[in-house]
Amino acid sequence: MSLSLITIFSLITTLCIPPSSSQTTLKLSLTPIHIAGSKSPNPWVQTLNHLSSSSIARAHYLKHPKDNSSATNSQFNSKTNSQIPLFPQSYGAYSVSLSVGSPGQTLSFVMDTGSSLVWFPCTKRYTCYGCDFSGVNETRVPKFIPRLSSSAKIIGCSNKKCGLLFGSGSSGQCTGKEICPAYMVQYGSGSTSGLLLSETLNFKEGGVKDFVVGCSIVSTRQPAGIAGFGRGPASLPVQMGLKKFSYCLVSHRFDDAPVSSEMVLVRNSKNMDSSNSGGVAGVSYTKFRENPGSSNSAFKEYYYLSLRKITVGGKTVKIPYGFLVPGSDGNGGTIIDSGTTFTFMDNQVHNLVAKEFESQVSKYKRAVDVEDMTGLRPCFNVSGKRVELPELMFHFKGGAKLALPAADYFSLLGDTDALCMTIVSSDRIGSGKKLGPSIIMGNYQQQNIYVEYDLEKGRLGFKKQQCK
Repeated sequence: MSLSLITIFSLITTLCIPPSSSQTTLKLSLTPIHIAGSKSPNPWVQTLNHLSSSSIARAHYLKHPKDNSSATNSQFNSKTNSQIPLFPQSYGAYSVSLSVGSPGQTLSFVMDTGSSLVWFPCTKRYTCYGCDFSGVNETRVPKFIPRLSSSAKIIGCSNKKCGLLFGSGSSGQCTGKEICPAYMVQYGSGSTSGLLLSETLNFKEGGVKDFVVGCSIVSTRQPAGIAGFGRGPASLPVQMGLKKFSYCLVSHRFDDAPVSSEMVLVRNSKNMDSSNSGGVAGVSYTKFRENPGSSNSAFKEYYYLSLRKITVGGKTVKIPYGFLVPGSDGNGGTIIDSGTTFTFMDNQVHNLVAKEFESQVSKYKRAVDVEDMTGLRPCFNVSGKRVELPELMFHFKGGAKLALPAADYFSLLGDTDALCMTIVSSDRIGSGKKLGPSIIMGNYQQQNIYVEYDLEKGRLGFKKQQCK
């Protein structure tokens, strides 16, 4: 990526920008991100294989992230809460549309609770390598144009906000009036490089000024920006000083249907009663687990949960303690991640869960050929039979229990007679070691579940409901 960084510095002059709140509920629309049509005889098999592979690639990144130093962040003292549409996308993620700049330029961002930087394709010279996805025109990727915004400012080394991404020692990397160093962020599916800007994030209830965003000049396999909702200081929740955010993910339909659900951002603790949480009653809560004190600062961005046990059909799966509870090195434990599609389990954990399903669903014959095609396991041939599946339940510290809807952990393959468990394992990446989180709860297993990140009280809330 060295050439990419040279390109970034050569394009600084193209930015052409000058040097560097009341309280309601903010709502965004979440939309599923879609892959355009397939020519496969069975498109659903191809889609599941793609999502399985991308989920494993994402898990590999979350388990082996590059170390990024972080710094303390000053909170944004706004009193506004917002609601924004959240849209599901068929390549396995959910997107939000955000308005940035003065006047505002609206762009689509992947909503990601497993990373922190908020960035977008930037300037007319933005280049995305490997972005020739079906339905994506590389030359027409929507881009933010800094020179058209009066509020855009390049962040300098002397600006404390340079440390949000690079750590408090970043100013030592340069002197005088130099700009904040160029960044490069890697994801499971690709990477992005650019410069940090100070901008205005717009909501109908009011703007968030001096918000740090990434102006990406070069990316690989990243045709859209990413809105980081992780626990790092550069994330959207931390920069906005959110007390809580919540969402309810509509089902992945993988058909480009323009469906969405609301994501709620709460900036005022006075608005955190049930009347402002979507009217949801009976939400179960479990405390976020303290992040492991690993030397890898990336682990500090994740939302760790205290998972006590997993049951299948009421029977406890005997998972070794070391996989359920993270060590000080950051290995083991459970995180929740909206950027992962299918829930990931270390091979040892996945084998135990899969074997329990195989034991309790023994009346169905294994569809080994389908397992080979999709990368999912176990798959069953349910031709001519009434489908009955045991309940999959996650039990958390404090007594909270999450019983998943059956459609969240098993999927029928289009017009075939095969039924597959939509949970992936590390056996496809050849890792027999316990590295990083052992269980990563993906968005496919969060469909039609109200999920609430109560940041003020340090807890996760959830309840099954039909998302709209």
